Amino acid sequence: MKRNQARKHIPWRSKVRITSRTIVAALVLLIVGGLYLAVNARVADAGREVLELQNQRAELQRQIAEHTSTLAELTMPQRMLERALALGYEPAGMSDMLFIAVPDYAPPGEFIAPRPPASRTERQGALSPAYTETLGEWLLRVVRPDQREAR
Repeated sequence: MKRNQARKHIPWRSKVRITSRTIVAALVLLIVGGLYLAVNARVADAGREVLELQNQRAELQRQIAEHTSTLAELTMPQRMLERALALGYEPAGMSDMLFIAVPDYAPPGEFIAPRPPASRTERQGALSPAYTETLGEWLLRVVRPDQREAR
């Protein structure tokens, strides 16, 4: 009863309470909205940076391809022969070559390529001895270890 009387005597208290709760809720919403905007701004900056790096990567790959084609063009056999002739070099004939005999030199034998590891024919479908024990044998070994040793 006394509470109701106090409310009736001071009605502005309930209005202040409602207003303060509304202001606190608005502040919380503003803070959450500000954090949301801050996070989105960082994500947008990171996205722009990724796009810039992707563009830079594409440009570098284009430059690499361009330099590779330029190198291939400069080192073509016809172009190298033209450059050598322009520098005063001439194709070597048999009379221009000097062969040197090295005593006790044994030329390497004929190359025999090794077999690939998957082509071994010794073990077709054979299991390792470690995996040939059945579940029943394993259970017997675990339950009665003394019988296994007697065999």
